[in-house]
Amino acid sequence: MNFKHKLDCLAPVLAAAVVAFFSSSVLAQAPSPEQIQRFKQLSPEQQSQLLDAWQPESVGPSDTTPAPPRLVAPLPSPATQSVTEPSPTGPVPQEEARDENAPLQPFGYDLFAGAPTTFAPATDIPVDPDYVIGPGDTVNVQLFGKEPAQYNLTVSRDGQLHFPKLGPLSVAGLSFAEMQSMLKEQIKRQLLGEQAVISLGALRSIRVFVLGEANRPGSYTVSALSTLTNALFVSGGVKPMGSLRDIQLKRRGKIVARLDLYDLLLHGDTSGDRRLQPGDVIFIPPVGATVGVAGEVKRPAIYELKGERNLGQLLKLSGGLLPTAYPAASQIERINARGERTLVDVDLGDGQHRQTGLRSGDVLRVYSVLEKMQDIVLLSGHVPRPGGYQWHAGMRVADLIPSIEQGLLPRADLNYALIRREMPPDGHIVALAVRLGEAIEHPASKDNVALQARDEVMVFDTSVDRDVVVGQLVDTLKQQASFQRPARVVSVGGLVRDPGDYPLVPSMRVSDLIRAGGGLAEAAYALGAELTRYEIVDGSYREVAHVKVDLKAILAGGHAADLALNPHDNLHIQRLPEWASAVSVEIRGEVRFPGIYPIARGEQLSNLLQRAGGLTDMAFPRGALFLRKELQERERKRLDEMRRRLEADLASLSLKLAQEDSGKGSSLEIVRQLGDQLRGIEPTGRLVINLPELLEDTRAGRRSDYDVTLADGDKLYIPAITQEVTVTGEVFYPTSHLYTRGFDRDRYVNMSGGATSKADTSRIYVIRADGSVDAGRHWFPPGDAEILPGDTIVVPLDVDRVRPINLWTNVSQIIYQLAITAASAHAVGVF
Repeated sequence: MNFKHKLDCLAPVLAAAVVAFFSSSVLAQAPSPEQIQRFKQLSPEQQSQLLDAWQPESVGPSDTTPAPPRLVAPLPSPATQSVTEPSPTGPVPQEEARDENAPLQPFGYDLFAGAPTTFAPATDIPVDPDYVIGPGDTVNVQLFGKEPAQYNLTVSRDGQLHFPKLGPLSVAGLSFAEMQSMLKEQIKRQLLGEQAVISLGALRSIRVFVLGEANRPGSYTVSALSTLTNALFVSGGVKPMGSLRDIQLKRRGKIVARLDLYDLLLHGDTSGDRRLQPGDVIFIPPVGATVGVAGEVKRPAIYELKGERNLGQLLKLSGGLLPTAYPAASQIERINARGERTLVDVDLGDGQHRQTGLRSGDVLRVYSVLEKMQDIVLLSGHVPRPGGYQWHAGMRVADLIPSIEQGLLPRADLNYALIRREMPPDGHIVALAVRLGEAIEHPASKDNVALQARDEVMVFDTSVDRDVVVGQLVDTLKQQASFQRPARVVSVGGLVRDPGDYPLVPSMRVSDLIRAGGGLAEAAYALGAELTRYEIVDGSYREVAHVKVDLKAILAGGHAADLALNPHDNLHIQRLPEWASAVSVEIRGEVRFPGIYPIARGEQLSNLLQRAGGLTDMAFPRGALFLRKELQERERKRLDEMRRRLEADLASLSLKLAQEDSGKGSSLEIVRQLGDQLRGIEPTGRLVINLPELLEDTRAGRRSDYDVTLADGDKLYIPAITQEVTVTGEVFYPTSHLYTRGFDRDRYVNMSGGATSKADTSRIYVIRADGSVDAGRHWFPPGDAEILPGDTIVVPLDVDRVRPINLWTNVSQIIYQLAITAASAHAVGVF
């Protein structure tokens, strides 16, 4: 039997299989990619027959195909629904918080928060052997043996499976295991030599009802594998006023199961999650009695009661007490029989109190132990062991930090440390400042102050900004300010190491504020400073005064000049005039005193040349080379971009051009050679200057427009007198020639053998000794250009020869860059 004959025999079987595929897709979903692929393999006649057979199943008044599942929008989180004071019917949800007055959320409802907009249970999990086959289920049968075949058969509405060569088989009502056994027996008996593997494909859809306190009550079409929880999710979940503990499954008017979601949430028990059948009703009744648990428990929430009668059982629902709980101070908020709110004190550490009965609407509050620690002092900042230390009467700073080596980290500020102190009776904050080094080295000094319980000693690092630590204390001082008690804050700015706001400590003076700011910076003006002071005049307005401070006298120890500070004083330390970072330039070549010269701000090239002793008799000023870092960096970026673009184009075009004619392949080789040269050049950062004109203006005593304002890192090279003219590019012998007066451009090109066949003679240009480029647009006749010593004549490549490489047309830029670099390479090498 030839292959064509076999294919003709198999075509009806294949068509029947595809019909089965498409018939099942009508009941459940659109055709899958596998079905579409099978359809395309059929002949046009078979495709037409298939469409005729499929259309009556998909349209018409007799169609009873269930509707697709309803879309469910995401639900708002229960945290967005508020809770008020408890009522006799039970509390209502609100935002969660962890404090003694915290509103609570109802427990468990966040399970449905953000429910998906579409729902489909997992279809790739193994099917239970007890699964009951019904109309709409798809059965996959794979035969292997004498005549291998594969069928995807859908159970018809009358419960039959139309199996090719076997006829209709009644399978509705059978379990999956029973159907497998029956089909294998039939195949074994009627199809000799065949064995079968039977599995389930797409399962039927069933219609169920979700009613009661559901977010989206109604009728839903779900998979036959769906359970109670699946239906709850597709309906958007349970409303906050619905019960989670008595969800009822009704079948033919009778309750056949009850689901307590607390079993699932608290114990992971899914035994009550029953599988659904067609026509099932899931009914969610209103929530039952509720109580709240707040405070120091593991799961503070509002709980629905179902058999729980006392506090001990309620605590078990909430997960138990936290280690920070104080059971003896617990309370129940309750509404008594007269409708009045009241409190009931309970000791949860007492087993008898745990038997206290519950009422709907109760809220149990479990308070925390006190967080405030007593009889301690705190050490923070730049120390090896920050934290709390035991306080004792008579304790001083030197007792807390006994030595500089062991008690402090390197670079600790020994001239300034802060003590944060709480003052009775209202606990307002004051700050003290000490010289830490004096307190430790000289325990008898006034800086070794006595500490009080709950003091905090703050040590600073001289190399780290102290604004974060000091800022918190300053904010506290500002917050507790009042009309009678102004904020005890001062500030220092300008040239100190740590400018900012600082606490105003008792008897604080200007020198103390400078110490607080880390001392004067290197560029500070040490002869004077300015103190800005604010004063309220007669309670009617605020007056600003600027006071000159004799900083020189203060630094010399003068007590009279060291002004006492008031709240809100601002000290400004000025910068030393003309202070700037040292900058330098380098000059080499034919000057009398070459070397590196520091320069002043705004200094110009003419002045630098005078400082270097002027040019020697052998200097060639027209060929001066001036280099600048900023220009070099710009040039580097431009070269990198040119390299990147060239390499990318070469990589993408190499294969393409190699397959074309040899002429284009040679063009690619030309560009590749240019790329190799481009990768070898380094940016120079040359600035074109006209040094001869500058020197002439300088000798005449005129301010020159050609003068250059110097910048840090500039380099100047003055070459010796040169007599050569260089010819490069597309000539037969690129070289340098002795300058001859009267020779024009073309004469020198001919002296180098003339232009090659790859040259573009219409675009020859000259790079002058000073770096400028003369393209020859003003030459008449063409080629009649005045050539001077030090000039470089460039004969460029004819870019039309690489015209096939049309994705990157900047070859001329590479050629130009190579020529510029070559012209400057000799001089740049001296640096």
